[in-house]
Amino acid sequence: MTADDDGAGRGVGARTVVGSGALTGVVFLSVLSRKLESGCAPAGGLGAFLSPAEVTAAGRFRRVEDRLDYAASHVLFRLLAARWLGLPPLAAAGLGVTRLCSGCGSTQHGKPAVEGVSLSLSRSHGAMIAAAGPARTPVGADIERLPDRLFDGFDEFVAAPGERGQLPTHDVAGRLRLWVAKEAVLKAAGLGLAVEPSSVHLTPAGCSLFVADCPGQPKVHGLTVGPVPVPEGYLAAVSAGSGLPPVSLSLADVFGAGRLPR
Repeated sequence: MTADDDGAGRGVGARTVVGSGALTGVVFLSVLSRKLESGCAPAGGLGAFLSPAEVTAAGRFRRVEDRLDYAASHVLFRLLAARWLGLPPLAAAGLGVTRLCSGCGSTQHGKPAVEGVSLSLSRSHGAMIAAAGPARTPVGADIERLPDRLFDGFDEFVAAPGERGQLPTHDVAGRLRLWVAKEAVLKAAGLGLAVEPSSVHLTPAGCSLFVADCPGQPKVHGLTVGPVPVPEGYLAAVSAGSGLPPVSLSLADVFGAGRLPR
């Protein structure tokens, strides 16, 4: 439902971290594309934080909105990686980003990665979310714009049999919360929609967290996931293998006082 490369609400992750050192836990940042574009303007724009290949790829999009979303999401991914590693923002453009497809093993596409940090990225119609954590820690994030209606067969595809009776009729937001949570879990496991979301049952685990019950998929079974604050009109979730709520960052945390030239 989103174009993935892998704040208004309230949920887990409502705390904010400040400081300029390297981080140690799972963090996330969600922002509108245009807000990130404005935040990057003092350094020369989004292109100052992208690799030459990413600048070229962004230019291939015909629609201005798609071009902006692509560029902004990759900037957010790089900025969060740099922040987690304790590097200055302008070091983001020089980070080595690799890709690996869990399905075919190709390094030409698939989930992007930066050495020394575990990352996940999702974008949806003008907004995006990125999550980061310690290397080799399962991390997954998903964001979706709240639609007027969902596709036919949504409940059967997304909800486990025991979850379907708990979804009130016409509750689009409730169903979308389930979707982003399942997507985040499957991304954290590195499997994506190769595993049908309905095979995963989410059980409340306190502190707005849920634990994934999926005995047939050991990479999925036991992962935790919870809703996180995102811009109004969107819903998102972050999953991690730590069992702890992710911590919310702001653009000020990423750029920091004196970290971005003006």
